[in-house]
Amino acid sequence: MAASRVLEHSESLQVKSCPKGACLGLCEEVIVVGVTPGNYTRSKDNKSYAVRAAKLLQEEPALININPSALWERVSEGEPKAHNSQMDVVLALWKHGLISAAPGKG
Repeated sequence: MAASRVLEHSESLQVKSCPKGACLGLCEEVIVVGVTPGNYTRSKDNKSYAVRAAKLLQEEPALININPSALWERVSEGEPKAHNSQMDVVLALWKHGLISAAPGKG
């Protein structure tokens, strides 16, 4: 439900595994407002990328003004790998005020 609400502009983003793993990873780390702690994903990489992006936004809120590819550059530290919409998820959650200021387990 959250994916359809936050990513209403793209049904494909709502069901892709990489953005889904990113979102569930943030939920697992108790970074998404209103989500209870739990085990939500087996995706280690996508979770890690999303958590790093959320922490970057927490440290530098002005990054919200960059595009997903530019945020990916910061998160991946130049790793020659294309992002698969994980940053779209993080940016959308941030813009909707759904990323907490202080990660739970993070």
